Amino acid sequence: MAVNLDHNLEQLIMGKLKYQSSNLGLNLLISRLQKKYSAGQTSAELSNCLQEMKAFFDKYKLIMTKEAEAIQNL
Repeated sequence: MAVNLDHNLEQLIMGKLKYQSSNLGLNLLISRLQKKYSAGQTSAELSNCLQEMKAFFDKYKLIMTKEAEAIQNL
């Protein structure tokens, strides 16, 4: 994944960026990770959330390509 995408995913998890997907699973994941991070705002927690988000994108990369591009361009 591109560096800009990683940065934007971090910003998304921290709630500094907003993104509304047409994919319900992605929206639920974003919401859950934002709540998880806000409960314990540490760099380790952010790293864990980012790893989970990347794993989701890797697992569903065939259907997440456009979503990744959209988030990268935020």
